[in-house]
Amino acid sequence: MWLTFISGSLILTYPEVIPGIVYVYQQAFGGEPWNEGYLCPVCETAVALADGPKECPECAKLGRSVIMVEYWPESKVVSDYYREMMRPGSLCVIARDNKETIGFAWGYKVSVTPELDKHLEAPELHTLIDGDFFYLDECAVVPQHQGKGFGALLMERVRGTSRRILLRTMDGSRMCRLVTRMGGKIVQHISRGRVIMVLESK
Repeated sequence: MWLTFISGSLILTYPEVIPGIVYVYQQAFGGEPWNEGYLCPVCETAVALADGPKECPECAKLGRSVIMVEYWPESKVVSDYYREMMRPGSLCVIARDNKETIGFAWGYKVSVTPELDKHLEAPELHTLIDGDFFYLDECAVVPQHQGKGFGALLMERVRGTSRRILLRTMDGSRMCRLVTRMGGKIVQHISRGRVIMVLESK
C-alpha cells in the first residue's frame, strides 16, 4: 500500500486518479452511517447503495411513484473534487493497494469566520474557535478495507502538513472515533447528527 500526495497546483497532472476517487466516494458514503447511495428527487429521502435504485418508500406511502436517483453521480464527485482542489492550500492524499484506489482524504485551508459557519451549517462556530485551519472536507476508505488502519494513515499524512485540522463528520462514526483517538475533540454538535471536530498538534 502506498500514498500519493497531490497539491492543488498539481491536480491536472493526475487525471488517472479520478475514477478511483469516484468509486471510493460512492462506496464509502453509500453505506452506513451516511446511506447516501440513492436520493429521492421529490422528498430527498436517502437510502443505502446496497438497497439499489428503486421507488422512494416515503413517497410510496403518499401514493406517489418516484424513482430514486444516484446520490453522488460521477459528474458531481468530479466537479466537487476539481473545485475544491483549486482552493488555496488544497491537498489530496490517495491510498492505493496494488494500483487500486482504496481511500483518499482531501481538503483546503480556511479561516474561521461567520461565512464558514454558513458553509459548514455550524451556527456561531466562529465564537467557539478562531484562526486558520486545514479543513478536511472528505476522507473515505472503501468498506472492505475499513478497520485496517488506512484511515489513520491518511489522517497522519494530512496531519503532517497542518498543525490545526477542522472537519465535519457524523457523531459516533469511524472518523469521529479515529479523530478522538488521535487527540481531537468535538467542538460543536450540529444538524442531522453531525459534529464539528478539531484536531490540533502540540
